[in-house]
Amino acid sequence: MNSDFFETNNYFVDKKNSFQEHYNVYNDKRERIGRIKQKLTVLQKILRLTISKTLLPFSIEIRSANGGLEASILKKGIFSKSQIIVQDATGKKVGIINKKSNHFKPAFKILNNANEVIAEIGDVWKKSNFIINDPSENQIGTIDNDWKGSMKNVLRSGNSYNVNIATTYNNNEEKVAILSSAIALNMFF
Repeated sequence: MNSDFFETNNYFVDKKNSFQEHYNVYNDKRERIGRIKQKLTVLQKILRLTISKTLLPFSIEIRSANGGLEASILKKGIFSKSQIIVQDATGKKVGIINKKSNHFKPAFKILNNANEVIAEIGDVWKKSNFIINDPSENQIGTIDNDWKGSMKNVLRSGNSYNVNIATTYNNNEEKVAILSSAIALNMFF
């Protein structure tokens, strides 16, 4: 399926339904370009009332505005160390999210299929603003709740955020893994 979902560099994500984890995704022209939805079983919905959602398995689908699958994020185990896998639209694994164990400055590493680090998302617990760095520690993106410009008055949810990937970053497979990871981390951590 041909799609231009990953062609933009600014993604404005707005939460619509708190229990179903349904988000709309907009580009910088205020056009809805996609939707993110977490698929939950009845048991998972019940368990989320008593157990932290970071411990439970999950499945998130990123779909284009026309409903086509763009990527998915899966956690199969019920432990905090369970692997989080990012898949492209064809189901091919394009990334893995690993949490670095440091209680004072948590960070998440994004690995490719060869288990090489392609990015790191840091400062995860500071004011809901995150920095995405490449392996050389050059900033390649941000995730923040500081709304500026044209989208400031459009999105009103308290669970809205902006993911920005540098325009110079053009590795498409890695971009799918990085953007999907940024979405998953903002939903679950």
